[in-house]
Amino acid sequence: MRVLEYIRYRIFWIFDFLRGSKVLKHYKEVKFVMENPGSSRAKELHAHNLRQLLKHVVKQCDYYSKNAGSLELSSFPVVNKSIIKNNQNRFKVQELSEKSFEVTTSGSTGTPFRSYQNQNKKYRNNADTIYFAERAGYKVGHRLIYMKIWVKQKMRNKLAYWAQNIVPIDVIQFNEKDIARLLNAIRKNSCTYGILAYSSVLDLMCTHLEREDKSYSHVAVNSIIAISEALTDHTKLVMEKYFEVPVVSRYSNLENGILAQQEVNGSKGFLINTASYHIEILKMDSDEPAHEGEMGRIVVTDYFNYLMPFIRYDTGDIGALQTDPTTPGLKYLSVVEGRKLDLLYDTSGELVSSYIVYKNMWQYPEIDQYQLIQERAKEYCFKINVKGAFLKEKQLVEEFKTFLGTDALLNVEYVDEIPLLASGKRRKIVNNYKNY
Repeated sequence: MRVLEYIRYRIFWIFDFLRGSKVLKHYKEVKFVMENPGSSRAKELHAHNLRQLLKHVVKQCDYYSKNAGSLELSSFPVVNKSIIKNNQNRFKVQELSEKSFEVTTSGSTGTPFRSYQNQNKKYRNNADTIYFAERAGYKVGHRLIYMKIWVKQKMRNKLAYWAQNIVPIDVIQFNEKDIARLLNAIRKNSCTYGILAYSSVLDLMCTHLEREDKSYSHVAVNSIIAISEALTDHTKLVMEKYFEVPVVSRYSNLENGILAQQEVNGSKGFLINTASYHIEILKMDSDEPAHEGEMGRIVVTDYFNYLMPFIRYDTGDIGALQTDPTTPGLKYLSVVEGRKLDLLYDTSGELVSSYIVYKNMWQYPEIDQYQLIQERAKEYCFKINVKGAFLKEKQLVEEFKTFLGTDALLNVEYVDEIPLLASGKRRKIVNNYKNY
């Protein structure tokens, strides 16, 4: 590590030591559980963390008071954003000595969702972030280029970002000139970099990198982590080609934290954060467990939020569970898909992975923005935004008919803009046909 980076690293842990090593204690536990998943100690920690959480909520949360007779997780109800939002006071613990923090998400549909976290939960999230960033190649003290939607009212002062070596970049109007300016700064500064960005922002960077065709292998970019949206194979390959560093995708949300993350070995599975969460995959149409490898609803129990507990919380996302036959206790999400409202069905009514879109659109660099909409059982609309003439419309339609069905009625609509959600992201898939 460079001198200033090392100093920042040491200062971070000194400050944590002065606060009682709160983050370090959590970090050590996370590291142990993740790296010794089948050990008796790891199993004891899982059981202890879950038992303490359930004992707490049946006493302190009105919503769970009826569960006092059983501390079996399966006896607790499955909840979702709507249930929590409509019963806010019943979920929130009224008396907790720890400092509290409000977390507000716009949600993928633009509907605000407010939750709360206690101080110990924040420490745990910090530990999770440090550990999983390290698995991707990032160390505390590296210069982190953090590209997302930044809300000015919620940002800290510039000195705080300087001290943490974070470069916040708002991507609401991120364009070609901004990318060129950023890459030029990376090329000139002798820092060890980490990049944390929406997958769609990395898509834009790839377009520039391919056009520029200059290697950045001489630049110390040690980690690239994609967040919030599906990472395409094309984007992953292009970023790895020009920066010569593995690119991983992270599955997380604001109300909980880091739930799973891909490994740097190139595998597509997401290593589940079993140290901090219990994750279930439930069937699409019932609360029964899905079989291993079967697509279902991702349901999360957060061990450490004692202020507003998330127990058997249906995230609205879809995934499939996979265990590692060679390492007992190691669990992966073999697939992570977006919200249930973003699922597509082919003309025979079978579920089609949304990755057919993410995987294939790299072939159409002329398209700036796109959105695939299912209107009826066999009717689809492809909205695209292109600057000039688009000469591959027939190719696009025929290609997607191979996924959706040869009898699919696929209309291409040219638009000036695909509107942003309140979250600052664009829905690439919309289903107006199915009711969930």
